[in-house]
Amino acid sequence: MRERFRLTPGGRYPHEPWFHIGSLGVTTTWLVVFGSIVGLVLFAMLGGEGVYNGLALAQSNLAALKLWTLVTWPFSYPQFSIFDVLAIFFFWYFGSDLERNELGKVRFAWLLVAFTAVLSVLAVFFGSVLDPTYLLAGLGMLEMMVVLLWIAQWPDRMFIFNIPAWLFGVILVGIQLIQYLGYRSFVMLLVFVVGLAVNAFVARQFGLLDRFAWIPRVAGDGQPKPAKPAKNKKRRSGPTVVAGPWESSTPTGPSKDEQRMDELLDKIHAEGADSLTSKERKELMQLRERRRRG
Repeated sequence: MRERFRLTPGGRYPHEPWFHIGSLGVTTTWLVVFGSIVGLVLFAMLGGEGVYNGLALAQSNLAALKLWTLVTWPFSYPQFSIFDVLAIFFFWYFGSDLERNELGKVRFAWLLVAFTAVLSVLAVFFGSVLDPTYLLAGLGMLEMMVVLLWIAQWPDRMFIFNIPAWLFGVILVGIQLIQYLGYRSFVMLLVFVVGLAVNAFVARQFGLLDRFAWIPRVAGDGQPKPAKPAKNKKRRSGPTVVAGPWESSTPTGPSKDEQRMDELLDKIHAEGADSLTSKERKELMQLRERRRRG
């Protein structure tokens, strides 16, 4: 039993978990799920009012804003329903796929931090302007951003009953809009709509949503750019130095190409070929081709 719950450190590669609890690899997605479970336990212990006053993002005015609630609201549950459980499940399901196949644990963590910051700022701004009695709490809003990001990343994947992902996304957005309009929750309506637009821009900076080229991308993609071919220059007349055995034979360490190839092959060995993203597969093919040519 002790061995089953022993903590072991995770791997050194981006798509490996932070650490292990027994056989469970704890990724960024799992950390958020654990935080939500802790929030549900606090709801049971403190009651809805205690969670509302301590963790949820709500203020009667800007002076009364509790700064820590800007980051704790996804884990606060002033109320509880089956939809909170479904939000946690869908966050785990779709978030795990994004983290494993595209971003890795560190970049996915930063993406979630950015999403949370955007939603917090929008809620405070629109709440102070329109309705200071708004409430931002629970994983639902952040989960919706992650699910819609997954759908935008892979719109042609199929759900149950052969429904394409993009159609499922349209249905989800429609349900959210009807819900906010029906409850006259105009602050949350604006947070949702504007948050979708801003977070799409944020996701683009993380290298996602390549098919949406019209979304501006400020940062680079992190991939090394091919060197430009050198312009032809006139050669100076003079003796040519010929390589020979007198050259230094001091062994050098592995090149950057070899190190990167080893990392990708180690990842395939540990997680299978499907764990590589499309960019990583293309990169591996380029590395193999350069190695073949010497």
